[in-house]
Amino acid sequence: MANEIVDFIYSVPPITRVFLLGTIGTTFGTLLNVISPAWLINYWPLTAYKLQLWRPFTAFFIVGGDPMSKLMEIYMFYTYSKDLEMEKFRGYTADYLYFLTLLGSVIAGLNYFTGGVAYLAPLLVALTHTWSQYNPERIVRFYFGITFKAKYLPAVLLAFKLLIEGQSSFLISATGVVASYLYQHLETSQPGSPPSPIIQTPQWMKKLLPAAWSVESGWTTDTRHVQRSFGRAYYPSAPAGSGRPASTSSNSRPEGSSVSFRWGRGHRLGGS
Repeated sequence: MANEIVDFIYSVPPITRVFLLGTIGTTFGTLLNVISPAWLINYWPLTAYKLQLWRPFTAFFIVGGDPMSKLMEIYMFYTYSKDLEMEKFRGYTADYLYFLTLLGSVIAGLNYFTGGVAYLAPLLVALTHTWSQYNPERIVRFYFGITFKAKYLPAVLLAFKLLIEGQSSFLISATGVVASYLYQHLETSQPGSPPSPIIQTPQWMKKLLPAAWSVESGWTTDTRHVQRSFGRAYYPSAPAGSGRPASTSSNSRPEGSSVSFRWGRGHRLGGS
């Protein structure tokens, strides 16, 4: 059992793994009263005037809601983050980290105005929005067996937030859509041209995290494919100017294919 847990942890790509372990740790720490969430949320007056500069970072490991909602959001974050890190960014750790840094900066900045203090929920919405742009025709299943195309998933999540948690939670989560939209705009504003320099990963970060990720072999410099237990998944062509090599075929799933995740007994949650 212990070996299986360790194998699972090391099968998760590195950035997603850090978020997964950090979020699980803070969630159970707060539930068991080992950690006070008051020290982890981002309250801007304390951040700016008391120089408690860790708060904008730890706020991305805080999940709101009841325990079941916390677990579901962690699971969804793991699912979409892993999919993006392994597919859109093809295991390029530095690029994915910089992508999250840009999203996080916009989310933290916008939530200065909304009063939001915990940022995992808007980051999850940002990831689902980005994921849905690359998988618009995929079919996802949500609660009660409701199915719809992936391009509607961010809107469904926001509607769910509004109905269940209220207007404040809706506005906080909506900052994730704004962050993802801005990134997508900078990435595709000039078709056929390199992406905006703003979203190009700094060289120092590439040198710090130079390797790609493979599920079976761990860190590797072979960026053409990743090995998986069910075969070899090839990555799609890299965007012009991204600095990532193109491959000869794609690992994209068939459009219109149905996907879902079961959560508990009789419930399904939209996923990748």
